[in-house]
Order: sequence, then C-alpha cells, then structure tokens
Amino acid sequence: MANNLDLDHLHDAILAQIRAQFPDLVTVEDYDADRKDLQVPAILLELVDMEADPDSDPGTEQLAVVTKWAARVVFSFRQNHVKREIRKLAGALGVLVHSNRWGQHVNPARVTVIGPDAFDPAFDKFEVWAVEWDQQIDLGESVWSGVGVVPERVMVGFAPAIGPGQEAEYTEQEGAAE
Repeated sequence: MANNLDLDHLHDAILAQIRAQFPDLVTVEDYDADRKDLQVPAILLELVDMEADPDSDPGTEQLAVVTKWAARVVFSFRQNHVKREIRKLAGALGVLVHSNRWGQHVNPARVTVIGPDAFDPAFDKFEVWAVEWDQQIDLGESVWSGVGVVPERVMVGFAPAIGPGQEAEYTEQEGAAE
C-alpha cells in the first residue's frame, strides 16, 4: 500500500524512542503490559481514540484523523521522592513528545496535558502521571502512488489572476517535463 500509515509501526516507533530516551525504565509497553505485576518505573502507551478531522484533506483520498495518545508514567508510591521524580520524568517525556513525528509520515505531536492520572483505582500502590498528545495522521491508501501520468506542461499563476478565464495570465514553467 502506497503511503499507508501502519499503526503497528507508529506504536513501535513511539515505544522505541521512549526506550532509547529513558533506558533506566523497567517497563515500556502498550496494551499488553501485565498490570497485576507491573515492574516500575514504567511508561504505558495507549492510543485513546481517533477523531475524523473535517478541516484537513490530504488530497490523497485518505482519511485524516486526529489521534489522541496517553503515555502513563508509573512509579511505586514507595519510591524515594516519588512526587518530585514522577513530575521530572513526565516533564522529560513531554519534551520528547513535543513536535515528534516518530520517524513516520505523520504531523508533529502536540502535547495537550501533563498531569496526574487516575489510572485505575485497583492500582493504589502506584503514583501515576500522564502525558497526553494529539497527532494528525492520514489513514488508508493514497491514490497518489508516484506512478502514472506525468504532466507535460506546468502553468503558474498568481492570485487574484487565477482560475477559469485567467489562463492568459499564467506563465509556463520551463523544464517541467524533462
């Protein structure tokens, strides 16, 4: 599939960058992390939802969506200086996320929240903060495969003298078909 974003690759790329940036973490996982015997410190990644973005049309017949992500920073409540340490790691994770594209064909990440997270009441032995971000991505196969019709002439016009009836105002771009 040409230009088709693979959500598995995006998850893996995010996890790989987090692991590389924070090698002292014991656990960096997504949905399959064992939460009963969670080894901490940990960061748990989740794609929370995908909302269609009606204001963005990539011109490729792909579906533009705004993805919402959460990365939960999890420490044992018994860790020394846990309140300070978890805030430091959450802030550092926010810096990593900020404007990151993860090496994928996606728009830059936009951090929306860094703060305490309820996580799950059953996990009362943990201190948890979340870094949340939005990232616009295009889903599906692009109709532009890079193969097909090559334009023979490229015409350039400048607003406001553009569109039907203004063809005489355009100039041909030399060397376009070479």
